[in-house]
Amino acid sequence: MTPETLPGRLGWLATLRLAWRNLRRNKRRTWITAVTVSLAVLLLQLSIAVMIGVERQSYDNLINYQTAHAKLYAAGYFENREELPLDYTLTDLEALQASVQQVSGVAATTPRLAFQASLSDGVDQVACFGTGIQLAGSDTEVFRIPQAIVAGEYLRPGEEGMLLGSGLAELFDAEVGDWLTVLTKTRDGAYEALDLPIVGIVGTGNPVIDRNTFLVSLETARYMLDLQEEATEVAVRFSLGAREMATLRALVERVEQLGYEVKGWREAEADFLAFAAMKRLGSVAMLSIFVVLALVGVTNTVLMAAFERTREVGMLMAMGLRGGGVRKLFLTEGALAGLLGGAVGSLLALVLIAYLASVGINITALYGEMDIGYPVKDRMYAALEPLTLVVVWLATGLAAAAASLYPAARASRRPPVEALRHA
Repeated sequence: MTPETLPGRLGWLATLRLAWRNLRRNKRRTWITAVTVSLAVLLLQLSIAVMIGVERQSYDNLINYQTAHAKLYAAGYFENREELPLDYTLTDLEALQASVQQVSGVAATTPRLAFQASLSDGVDQVACFGTGIQLAGSDTEVFRIPQAIVAGEYLRPGEEGMLLGSGLAELFDAEVGDWLTVLTKTRDGAYEALDLPIVGIVGTGNPVIDRNTFLVSLETARYMLDLQEEATEVAVRFSLGAREMATLRALVERVEQLGYEVKGWREAEADFLAFAAMKRLGSVAMLSIFVVLALVGVTNTVLMAAFERTREVGMLMAMGLRGGGVRKLFLTEGALAGLLGGAVGSLLALVLIAYLASVGINITALYGEMDIGYPVKDRMYAALEPLTLVVVWLATGLAAAAASLYPAARASRRPPVEALRHA
């Protein structure tokens, strides 16, 4: 390279060629750095994929078994929902559902009656939640309870019995066909007791359902609570291709005109979403430490390269290359080292993520019956997100370039005469 071919600033193509040639000079050091970066990127990519997958499973679980996409309440109910009050009920349900189903994006609606209760087998008594569901088809159009039956069968219209959460069944050591006594209070405060057989056992992976809830027909719930054609909520499922927020806004406008209130599942589960965001941030922050440690290796690699090529850099600067060109050269070397390691780690992650997205991770084998904090049943699956893989890979290259700032600045500040004297 002559002074005529070496302008004060190298073009990007020439910089890339020179940086790649320099990385190939010491292949062992380059590959050690790349392997370190690739392992850190592999862990980070896998963690992100599993977190996204588990969160999506959790959201689907909540929508399918607990919250639906949205719920309608009488004014004042949602504020006091923890107490499951019977003083705020919905009436004229058929007209209300017909009105809601006219909203674009709404696929189905169903009334439900939630109430406080206790279950007893004659020896033990456990406080829990009861839910009255409409068995004439509409509840199964909104919720997916039949898919979660692990023993017995789903309730049939007109049948007196209960669906018991799997956690409650285990607590009572109860099986299908056993009888439990439901103890509850009417809206007026009168105590009621009703013996019901267990028709089916439900295992959803959602602790609220499995450990704390039993389901009966809407007619049975109204009979126990001494209520007429009333419900505490109307659950709403959106169409498959509906835009969630747009549909929710249209639903709010329609319901507010009728004097009721509507809450989307995200608002109803705000605490869980905050917990998931905090857990996601903590996991990424912890794994990012490994990436930072790997980037320290990039800094060391570029610093060693700058030290070994001091005379070469001095010669280039003597031939007309400016300090900015030297900095760009070493920054490019660091970025290439990061991109190389990131590419290897991302490709390995792609294979593992594809496997975990298909086969999943057996939660029971890993954690037993321990609650992992997410409403996920049996297995958790990773989410294969090509865009996320690419973003993390490119971010690794940028971070590696940033890690090269110090050695690049140090190499570019040395006077050419002093650099040429370096032994």
